[in-house]
Amino acid sequence: MGTFDHLNAGLSAVADLGELARALREYPHFFGPRIIGAEVTQAIQYFRSHRHLTDPLDRAPDNSARLVAYKPAWVRVYVRGSAHGSVQMTGKVKVERRGPGYLGLWQDAGELAPAAPGVVTAEVAPDYADERSTLSSTLNFVLPSDMVRGLMRLTVTVWVAGQTADSPIDSEVINIDATLLQTLSVRGLMVAYNGPNAAATMTLNIPAPTVADLQATAAWTHTTNPVQSEGVFSSAGTVTLTTPLTGAATTPGGCSTGWFTLNALLAAAKANDGNRSDVIYYGLLPNGVPMGPVIGCASDGVTSGSINDGVTMAHEIGHFAGQAHAPCGTPGDANYPAYEPYDPAGTPQASLGEYGLDINSGTIHPPTQKDYMSYCNPRWISLYTHARLIDNAVFSPTSTHSPLRIPELVDPWLWPWEYIPDPPPPPWWFWRDHLQVYQPRPVIVITGTHRRDRSVAVESVMRLDAQPTVHRGQTTDMVAELIGRDGNVVASAPVMRLPAHAHGGGCGCACGHDGGPGGEASDYSFQALVPNVEPGAALRIQRPGRDGAGQDSVAWERKASETPPRLLRVDVKARKADVLVQWSVEPGSGELPLQFSVQFSKDGGRSWNGCAAGLRDPRLVVDLAALPSGSITFRAMVHDGFNTVAERSRPIVLKPRAPGVTIMNPPADGSALLEGSPLRLWVAVATASGKRIEPEACAWTLDGEPVGSGLELWITAPKAGYHQCSVTVRDVVPLTVGRRFMTWDGVEYPGPDTGEPTRGKGEGGSRGK
Repeated sequence: MGTFDHLNAGLSAVADLGELARALREYPHFFGPRIIGAEVTQAIQYFRSHRHLTDPLDRAPDNSARLVAYKPAWVRVYVRGSAHGSVQMTGKVKVERRGPGYLGLWQDAGELAPAAPGVVTAEVAPDYADERSTLSSTLNFVLPSDMVRGLMRLTVTVWVAGQTADSPIDSEVINIDATLLQTLSVRGLMVAYNGPNAAATMTLNIPAPTVADLQATAAWTHTTNPVQSEGVFSSAGTVTLTTPLTGAATTPGGCSTGWFTLNALLAAAKANDGNRSDVIYYGLLPNGVPMGPVIGCASDGVTSGSINDGVTMAHEIGHFAGQAHAPCGTPGDANYPAYEPYDPAGTPQASLGEYGLDINSGTIHPPTQKDYMSYCNPRWISLYTHARLIDNAVFSPTSTHSPLRIPELVDPWLWPWEYIPDPPPPPWWFWRDHLQVYQPRPVIVITGTHRRDRSVAVESVMRLDAQPTVHRGQTTDMVAELIGRDGNVVASAPVMRLPAHAHGGGCGCACGHDGGPGGEASDYSFQALVPNVEPGAALRIQRPGRDGAGQDSVAWERKASETPPRLLRVDVKARKADVLVQWSVEPGSGELPLQFSVQFSKDGGRSWNGCAAGLRDPRLVVDLAALPSGSITFRAMVHDGFNTVAERSRPIVLKPRAPGVTIMNPPADGSALLEGSPLRLWVAVATASGKRIEPEACAWTLDGEPVGSGLELWITAPKAGYHQCSVTVRDVVPLTVGRRFMTWDGVEYPGPDTGEPTRGKGEGGSRGK
């Protein structure tokens, strides 16, 4: 096909001047070699969407999928040859950032050279799908995370390979907005298992995961979601599951009894940690817990998943952020669009809608792949989910250019209001509103399970300070009440259903959930947070008469014991790898078995953090990795089903220790990286002091040779074979961790590695002196 044939083909569908301009740009070889556009992406991005999305309502301008600050971005530059044929081209990207203020000037922020091989063949008329889905079809540049912030201007210049930048043939300017800063802050509720195996022939004792496990599991969520590269990870305490997660669902598409038990344990542990709204709570299960046929049942209040199951973590955090299932084999989110031609007309199938790109490896995900909020594979983040997670409250969105910013949470063991001066500076109303959002209140936390026969089982009653809101809970027809000594109701709160999303059970994709809202006959976990205004004489849950007619009935009631329990003393002993907390208790006159919970504080009791909940024995062993260094105080609490009695320990001082270090990339799954491609060396660090580690304190080596420093470092992947990367984090006590990974030449895949990566303290490695 000749030049004018190409041009005529492009003009055949022209309806207006806008279409004419697009057509002329699509066939620029009529004018000579040039750039036709650039795609700037962090996971998924619009680029010439009119070329492949057939529904105009699905289209959007190039690069209109919002970028976030401090996350790497790839710049894919699309070029065209001339009427004489294809041309080898190379180029550069000049990065500028706008200065502060409305009249801020553009300031030089650096210059980027193209990623290997550094040249691209500019074809005359490549196929759109082939070009978008093939990384080597574009000239590629990587913007490191520390460069991506604020209002930015990228000037792309290209020239013929073999010549110099003094002989440019075309340039293009792309303006991008990376002022939005979003952070993944996760508090892990670590689940230990001490119960029967699936066959009930022996007892399994599986320890709880660690913060390092939590960080490693979050790598996929960090990669796909619009959040900055650095997250905040900490432990919100442990729970011990004694019931296997086996058994059939109690309702079609619902959850099994074991999962309801776990969800209630996690909800109580979350309350013991203060029920914070500025973090995402995630129940992390160790591998080996018996489960099935239902293999997951995450509550909207506390999501959960297993170690190293990154896709499940992203999926469950999506529920926490308000996302429903994407429709793929199930109805799913009614607002999810059909992306034609990848979906049947008007029939959403959870397609991505655009081309995705993995910033760690350059792997491209075509629009036919499925949104990770579905249970169909392979999965990536879609245009729809990406848009829903922009300015989402669970990521504490703020602006890098705002003249007024809430102080960012750095220390995971200090509650947010500890960062606000007292009295707060002007404007006082701003700080007043912020304090109202995060301020804890004395509450009575009632956690239990509602059964299909409309019976109510209460698993725990705790009186503590927490935020008085059940995150994403659904109001039922029941009310929890505190009854005073005179028999009157002195405080009340709605009983909130904790919606749960189940999958497994032989139903393929997501079966559904545990039913709809309200008080209908179904199984679900619930929680009520009643204001703790006085000790009271009784607690009860009231249910209205059916169809609003008849007398209200008492679904559950518990009266105060004549003598509450007493805590006599709390003893704490720091050991080499853990802390032993023990307490003595007088049980009182209550008939129920006592439950215990433990908290700690590093600021003299202003911020209390969860250590464990649902304990039956008056002792607890806490791993040092879950605690801060310095002076801390423990608090034990005993719950008799109505009253709560608390007692503090004397402060103890924990010595400085090495940080928790997790290599997030290269991946630990044994997958091979392409030699010569951009390689992201990326580490997550949780310091014992709670302070942010400086990038300069992280020194990397590759096969024993120094390659640079930083929490993130971009290098070129070495030649095909097995390699060892290591990072030394220089904190109060240094720590070195390493990982073995594999590269290949793109022709013959070498197969999985049979050797084990280097392992050691933390993720793997050795302590320095």
